[in-house]
Amino acid sequence: MAPQFILSISTSSGVAKVACVTKPVLNALAPPIAFSFEIVDYKSQSALLLPTMRQHLNAANLEPEQCAAIAVDVGPGGFTSLRTACGVAQGLATAWNVPTVPLSSFECMLSKMDTESPVTVLMDARLNEVYMATLSRPHQGTVWIQQPCLLGVSELHTVREGHVIADSFTANLLAAHNRVVQVGDVSAVQLALLAWQELEAGRVSEPFDCQPQYVRDKVAQTTSERMAAKHGVV
Repeated sequence: MAPQFILSISTSSGVAKVACVTKPVLNALAPPIAFSFEIVDYKSQSALLLPTMRQHLNAANLEPEQCAAIAVDVGPGGFTSLRTACGVAQGLATAWNVPTVPLSSFECMLSKMDTESPVTVLMDARLNEVYMATLSRPHQGTVWIQQPCLLGVSELHTVREGHVIADSFTANLLAAHNRVVQVGDVSAVQLALLAWQELEAGRVSEPFDCQPQYVRDKVAQTTSERMAAKHGVV
């Protein structure tokens, strides 16, 4: 029987990341990655995502009929980037008649599949702010201990002690507060592996229920606000 696969799409970090992972085997030493790739050029992502996926699927001899679900990182992250990922996921899931598995950028930053202990995840949100959430990930699914929110860079010293995962930008900021944290990154492979857990537990969505998650109420500044920020005006 041909292996089933989950195709995962993440664009929240500004880099388009795609992974194709077949069903994990218990106690396997490595995840069964059929392929993965990145599109770094932000302006090319929307044009290149679909044809590049098709090229990799062909090279791996995988067909849409083998797809079990489309996993997508719904954010938080860049406004346009998230819309691109969700739009592609919705279109593929509809065309291939499969469910979607929407998961957050915070979950895609986790380094372990199952962790009962709370983990605080921090990511650069630009505009002198960071995205923050505290969660645990038992096999039953994600438990949100602190819901996703925005934290000012000047407030980083208030981040709770314990297990903290931060992107490289935020980890460097925390170093100024003598905090040593685990450096991580949003992973499309982690997204696909978590999606297999969600799929097997029946926690899936219809394609058009897959929507971007915006933590910041305002996703853009006016010209006057940008000029004020440039000149240090609050």
